[in-house]
Amino acid sequence: MARPSTLILTPGKIFRAALERFDEKQEFSIPQLAKRLGVSPSSLYHHVKGGRAEIIEGIRALISQDAHDRGDFPRGEGSWQEQTRHWAISYRHAMGLHPMVIPALVGESVDDAPTLEIYETLAQILESAGFPKGLLLDALSLVDLLVLGSAIDAASPEPPWEPSEQNHPALWRALAARENSHRQDDAFALGLEAVIAELERKLNAPTPSSNS
Repeated sequence: MARPSTLILTPGKIFRAALERFDEKQEFSIPQLAKRLGVSPSSLYHHVKGGRAEIIEGIRALISQDAHDRGDFPRGEGSWQEQTRHWAISYRHAMGLHPMVIPALVGESVDDAPTLEIYETLAQILESAGFPKGLLLDALSLVDLLVLGSAIDAASPEPPWEPSEQNHPALWRALAARENSHRQDDAFALGLEAVIAELERKLNAPTPSSNS
């Protein structure tokens, strides 16, 4: 019998199936993934010898490559504040499509090219703005923290709390005052503007030498 002209199983197919499993069930195991793909666990390991860790990295690369393919990260224009804002909105959108996988992703160091390219873009934006080396990594990490936290929040129910008017009056009034269901987007926008304002303050703060 002639061999098939294309592989039935590839790393890319495995990563995509694992991502779909995360989206549906919030987790995956090698046996579950093998069953989903209609193969044995040993066949799966033949293509991803690094096992779960390699699959997690493959999922991250897949999410980032999908973002690149959608055009989520066009060449930035405008001030560093505008470019940072655009970067954060774009990456939040990409990660918010798959919020259930984020806790697994943050447990592994990033070493795939598509994701490193995304973070390199932000690093270049901040570096070009004049952030010194000691502050640049903190600034990048702060923006990243806001984005990932907000992307995880995208999976939370609405409303996220169910207080009683009698026992939790302040929280109940806060929820009752909402006139729309855009809490997550509004909170992200508020946080992003606060982060950018604080980074701008840090960047423009006088150095000790300038006060002497």
